[in-house]
Amino acid sequence: MKFLHKLASVALALTLAVSAFAAVPSMDAEAAGAVTIGSVLIQGSDVVIATAGSTSSDDGLYHLVASDVNQTAPTGTDVAQVAASAGATFTVPLNKGAADSMLFKKFTVCVMSGGALKPASNSMFITNPEACATVSANRMDISKKGVLPALETWMASKNQPRDLGCSQVTLTLPLSWITGGSGVPYNYNGKTYNFETARLSGYDFSLRKYNAQGCQVSVIIVVDQGADGNFISPYSYDGLGAHNYYGLNATTTEGVEMLGAAASFLANRWTGRGFGQVDNFIIGNEVNAYWMWNYMNCGSNEVFVNEYANAFRVMYNGIKSENASANVYTCIDHQWARAEASYYMSGKGFLTSFNSKIRSEGNIDWRVAAHPYSATLTDPCAWSGANAPHSQSAAYVTMYNLDVLTDLLSTSEFLSPSGAVRTVKVSELGYTSLGGEEIQAASIVYAYMVAMNNSHVDGFILSRESDHADEVAQGLAYGICNADGSKKLAYSWYQSVDNPNTIAQASAVAGVDLNTLITPR
Repeated sequence: MKFLHKLASVALALTLAVSAFAAVPSMDAEAAGAVTIGSVLIQGSDVVIATAGSTSSDDGLYHLVASDVNQTAPTGTDVAQVAASAGATFTVPLNKGAADSMLFKKFTVCVMSGGALKPASNSMFITNPEACATVSANRMDISKKGVLPALETWMASKNQPRDLGCSQVTLTLPLSWITGGSGVPYNYNGKTYNFETARLSGYDFSLRKYNAQGCQVSVIIVVDQGADGNFISPYSYDGLGAHNYYGLNATTTEGVEMLGAAASFLANRWTGRGFGQVDNFIIGNEVNAYWMWNYMNCGSNEVFVNEYANAFRVMYNGIKSENASANVYTCIDHQWARAEASYYMSGKGFLTSFNSKIRSEGNIDWRVAAHPYSATLTDPCAWSGANAPHSQSAAYVTMYNLDVLTDLLSTSEFLSPSGAVRTVKVSELGYTSLGGEEIQAASIVYAYMVAMNNSHVDGFILSRESDHADEVAQGLAYGICNADGSKKLAYSWYQSVDNPNTIAQASAVAGVDLNTLITPR
């Protein structure tokens, strides 16, 4: 999302437990060398917390404290006690959907010392929320090829994703769309929410339409100024009205509860049972670019990442607990080993810190949505490689050096809980036609070739179907159609992007065999 005005667009148990201990990070100094939580897993209707190590307790008991994401033990609820011993195991009811639900809780073993409970272990969340899902929708993983569709009625009625041969689309959901309190009551975790459904019915129509065309839908969830105040991070309040989107609120109890309910509500609604199907949820837009797209004035990188990761965890658990097959992504822009003054963190720095935070509290299967535009947004040549070497010190990650991103994700510390490389969805990418329609068309062909030759890429979403006036004013005519709907050369070349003749034409425009510029992964 590159234009800068405010958009109005349209979170085998034993085997797992044993392997988990090796990946548990060091604890706070006070708790180090004591008890280690190795796994927190849903088993049937219970949550089983497995530990290793031992320490003394004045009352001879280990106390399991369940805290919200915004709390630190011993703050929370003492939900279970067992005799203090090496390898103790706790079992507590999950109670999904009830007031005493454990789904979003963070567990810590505490001991009685000097008349008060004190932490004696690391803290960990449930890492398999999908185990309690009522649905595992059949994913529409057909191909990587996608487009950001034009949503204006006169354009949307043309159903051009199908004409282009696309099987993926992305849509953006500002949380103001479920704010208003006039929807059907939704009961969750002992509270009743009235999420707005009037506007969502139009959204449902689009989902069903694209699903019927054979398109997998990814939804980007963002916090706009009009969202319910409980959705908006308190760290965002000083900038309301001055930025595009804001941080999710996992700071207050009301915010945590609202996020969990909203994630559950949306994931449950969009499982293909009448309202349409969403296979992928992207939590925030270019969140490392905090000033424009995820505004939170946290004062430090550490606090910023912690706040976002806490919100992501809640959204992840809420989504996966309703649709076990849904994928959940964080999102970065094309900044890599550098951060502009207006950016809070580089993409690499953000992912490194985010990964560390998530792993420290229970690894989950998060993925990455990336926007690997050219280093200079107005550069129409995808193959130029300017400021984008094949190096982890690259200033930018573009399609030319997309391997830099997937190589980082291939390192051992970034692997998913199953040991797999986390997939990357190129969820937004475009090249301006103002430098010539042939160059734009050739760049799209090359970028698509890069995506197809990287096994860790699960989607290539071209942005956009038609030009947007605000972007064109900045020199960014990204559409493969003009604003009036007339088709540019890029339209027909994207239609036939897999055709060797199209690749040959694109190579001729580039002045080099584009196959020689591919770095397979």
